[in-house]
Amino acid sequence: MFPYRLLLLLYFCLHAAIVSAQVYAVQGTVRDANTREKLPFVSIVVNGGEAGTTTNLEGQYQLRHSRPITSLRFSYVGYAPQTFAPDSVSLLNVALYPAPAQLQEVVIQSSINPAHRIIRLANQNRERHRTENIPAYTYRTYNKFILTATDAQQLDLSDTLSLSPQDSAYLRMRNLLAKQHLFLMESITEYAHLSPGFSKETILATRVSGLQQPSFGVVAAEAREFSVYDDMPVFFGKRYLSPLSNGSTRRYTFVLQETSVVGRDTVFIISYAPQPGKNFDGLKGLLYINSDGWAVQNVIAESPADEKRGLKLQQQFVKVDNRQWFPSELDVEITVQQIYMRGHQPYGHIRTYITHVNLNPKLRKSDFGIIALEQKPDANRQPEILWEQYRADTLTAMEQRTYTQLDSVGKVQKLDRTIRTMEYLISKQVPVGPISLDLNRLLRVSRFEGVRLGVGAHTNALLSERFTIGGYWGYGLRDEEHKYGADAALVLYKPSELSLSAAYSEDVQEPGGRRMPFKQQSLLKELRPALLPHLNYVTHSSIALSGRMLRYVQVQTGIRHEQHRPTLPRSTPELQLPEYNISEGTVGMRFAYGEQYMQLFNQTMPMATPYPVLWLQYTQGLDGLNSDGYTYNKLDLRAEGTFRQRSLGETTITLAGGFVEGDAPFVSLYNSYGSYSSSYNVYAGEGFETMRPYEFFSDRYTALFLRQDLGKRLLRTKFFQPNLVLLHNMGIGDLKQAIPDLLPLQYDNMRKGFFESGLLLNNLISSAFSGIGVGVFYRYGPYALPREKDNLKFKLTATLAF
Repeated sequence: MFPYRLLLLLYFCLHAAIVSAQVYAVQGTVRDANTREKLPFVSIVVNGGEAGTTTNLEGQYQLRHSRPITSLRFSYVGYAPQTFAPDSVSLLNVALYPAPAQLQEVVIQSSINPAHRIIRLANQNRERHRTENIPAYTYRTYNKFILTATDAQQLDLSDTLSLSPQDSAYLRMRNLLAKQHLFLMESITEYAHLSPGFSKETILATRVSGLQQPSFGVVAAEAREFSVYDDMPVFFGKRYLSPLSNGSTRRYTFVLQETSVVGRDTVFIISYAPQPGKNFDGLKGLLYINSDGWAVQNVIAESPADEKRGLKLQQQFVKVDNRQWFPSELDVEITVQQIYMRGHQPYGHIRTYITHVNLNPKLRKSDFGIIALEQKPDANRQPEILWEQYRADTLTAMEQRTYTQLDSVGKVQKLDRTIRTMEYLISKQVPVGPISLDLNRLLRVSRFEGVRLGVGAHTNALLSERFTIGGYWGYGLRDEEHKYGADAALVLYKPSELSLSAAYSEDVQEPGGRRMPFKQQSLLKELRPALLPHLNYVTHSSIALSGRMLRYVQVQTGIRHEQHRPTLPRSTPELQLPEYNISEGTVGMRFAYGEQYMQLFNQTMPMATPYPVLWLQYTQGLDGLNSDGYTYNKLDLRAEGTFRQRSLGETTITLAGGFVEGDAPFVSLYNSYGSYSSSYNVYAGEGFETMRPYEFFSDRYTALFLRQDLGKRLLRTKFFQPNLVLLHNMGIGDLKQAIPDLLPLQYDNMRKGFFESGLLLNNLISSAFSGIGVGVFYRYGPYALPREKDNLKFKLTATLAF
């Protein structure tokens, strides 16, 4: 009996051990019972709170529990909760029905809102959950972008015999969308971050419907960077006040919709929306706040319904290594309400999955350069096995059909060539073999030259990656003068962008203007050069050495010789201004802390930096090189930066100053930034809007330009929602030494200080991407004009929203 009893005891012990170690699992998908739409962030509680989870962005869930799962409770805001007893079922798909009556706004009579306590705790713990505060991390992403359209009309076109041409186009579009999407793009990227402020993302694989060799990939960087932990997170080009910002309980209405107890933790589901009557750029949606660290576990954020671009973002967070909440899935939908395609409204859908998160990578500063985003050369040739490794699910039949159909259409329509053409337009160069035509030389329009026609070309990388040679020619129809030039550049050391360049030209130039190194002008934002009524004809020759010193500093030094032939009007018309032969040596730099670049579309493009940018240049007049003997020292400084406040919007500050000492001609002085034109009443975007271009000359000056963009904070009605911008410009200058050449000119001295203020109402007439408005400026102070009405100037404004 003893051996039998021992064997029986051993059996029961082993059985108990196996039972205690057994893991019970159930998985499935949760959908809307009526629309069959997959529901994200559905709360699932096991056995009344022993464990739990939420569905992902695809409405899927997976549960593993050490005890038998006797009940599963599914709950979602706006839907009736349901409880199931799965027994031994390992697959349980659930359909939730919308609640008969939606939850109404809760009125707290005692003025104590239970949601406010949760919001304040989440606010107090923001810093510990910001991903930018993590010392270092790496991860990989899978991104998918779908462009499709919804049926905006829902017409019954069953009688195909009586269809109009417009109805036929609508029907063809509806049939097409039933089979495939309009566009599909996928990418796999690798991301690395090192505090403070070092980051790099590499596109490892990319696939674009209709293209064989795509030079770009979907990254969804802005969706990843959106964070409710920021006071003013950016949501696709626009900043909104976060529901977790300081003092948000005074602006948002928070309602505790549901509480789920999961083990030792509790998940609080809180809805939020701007309070009625509060005028600010806010969002609406849901926050899932976990008591484990009072972290946001899920977030749904939508833009206001009255905006021309409809945006909806969903984020899901998981705890990595049991120590850090980290984004795991992102979903963004973008709708442009004003655009329709054959009765259908297009919308974009971006889905991102973040995997392989490493919170302890061995990263060094030397691993990061100025290129923050680049694409591997073989990214478009990756095998299918790599895609299968990172896709959260296989492509649907409609997505596969989109690739098949658009790839065949792309070959017939030669879409690769079309994309190359768009790249050329962005870079303003069209390659023809080893030569690239300069598109920016074809046509220009200005007040002085009128319409200027021309042509220009440079060698490209097909000839050599080490040097370029080029030239241009142009002709102004108004001034009836030819302009031409030639230049060459040799790359001495590519890692530091060290290059030697030489140039010669016969062209026009602003008298008393400012030429700062590496300062790029945007024709769409700075119209002042096109509004100048008089320019100098200049013969220019120069040689320069430029490169990058350290990480964020660009340096240039050079020598130039110029002959200036002014065209400024004289107080005595019979007096002729002489020609000026000037030789100068220059040393300049540009400092842009935190600036990074991206390499996409076969070119390198700068990315905006949140820090101020500084320019500094020293110029010395040289007695030699066929000059007229002018010897002087000149120092130029410029700084510009944009700062954002939670309540006041966006502040842009530009500070400029200059100093000339010695024997200098008036063309080397400063003309004080005037940009008013009686012929063209448009906002120049640079300089003094009520000052004539050559009203003042100075050999030393300081100017400050302030711009406060309040957005729609002060003026927001149902039919009238302009962007309100306040401006204040002021400057002071002096002319310490007599300049005989200025005597024939009509000019003044700015030593008493020039002042003007303005108000812009942008986007009075607007679309989703552009707008037209009006501005008014008033000139006052010591240099106010005698007639009061002459101090008031009205101008048109134009804006682009990219």
